Amino acid sequence: MKDTFCNNRLGRKLMVGLAGVFLMMLGQGLWAQEKADDPLLAKNDWAEIRKSDFETAISRYPDKMKKRLVSDQKTIIKILSLLLRDKTLAAQARAEKLDQEPKAKAWLAQENNKLYARLQVDKIEKEAGEAWAKKEAEYAARAPEIYLANKKKYEIPEQVKASHILIALDKHSKEDGLKLAQEIKAKIAAGEDFGKAAEQYSEDKGSAGKNGALGWFASEQMVPEFSKAAFALKKAGDVSEPVLSKFGWHLILLEDKKEASVRPFEEVKKDIMEEQKQKFVQDIVNKELAEVEGGPTTVLNEKEIDALYVVPPSQEEINELVKKTMSGKKEKSEKE
Repeated sequence: MKDTFCNNRLGRKLMVGLAGVFLMMLGQGLWAQEKADDPLLAKNDWAEIRKSDFETAISRYPDKMKKRLVSDQKTIIKILSLLLRDKTLAAQARAEKLDQEPKAKAWLAQENNKLYARLQVDKIEKEAGEAWAKKEAEYAARAPEIYLANKKKYEIPEQVKASHILIALDKHSKEDGLKLAQEIKAKIAAGEDFGKAAEQYSEDKGSAGKNGALGWFASEQMVPEFSKAAFALKKAGDVSEPVLSKFGWHLILLEDKKEASVRPFEEVKKDIMEEQKQKFVQDIVNKELAEVEGGPTTVLNEKEIDALYVVPPSQEEINELVKKTMSGKKEKSEKE
């Protein structure tokens, strides 16, 4: 290829199109070879990428990830770019008969084996999924028991909703930062709105533009000093004294609190069933693979396998090699 996909004319046209249907907006000329059921998405002198190529490329991703991929135009174009690049390089390699070299044939054989192995595992997973469907009702009946046995897993820790103002230590000394934080606290105590003060004074770029809002968080989600002060506040509207953390001095406004709780069974039932299904399927796959790896017909040629092993050099040999290398460098330096 003379240019990368996103730098050539095709890439520029794709970048300004509409996601998912941008190719339909282009003129007929380049795309005259399109098929109604498998339209042409990209091409060059060596290769072409059709809709089926794109669908195959994303077919191995989970459904949730697929939805994210196709909802981002830049990601779509990146995938098309990589497909066209790989298909072009492959075509060039075949034209130069690189695929006929012994090493290439060996690599291709191994890659084919990996592909067929993956297809066989897919088949096992599909059959395991069908077996699960027949037993799903049994597992659904056990789900409440699983929930009760693992209730701690579904605990929601105490949370607070808070905002803060940060005076950063990378911009102020510890003493100057404390003085500034105390001055801001006095202004808030005198009636200045905390949110407006955060917009004006806070040096946390992530929250300053949102009136200092941090949203809901559990204790372990913040640095210890900050969490201790935030969770010590008693009622909504309370503002802490200046609190020092590794980031700087904080003023913390408590907005709300939630007591620790446990997610109800109905809320987590779907998760429990999905976990059970994954375990059921994986157990079957693992059993099948174990039978293949250690089956009764498996024979190991231990003598030849041992011959593959290369004894690593001892520490004494390494030291001697380093010594010789350093000595050689010294002699060369002296001659120069």
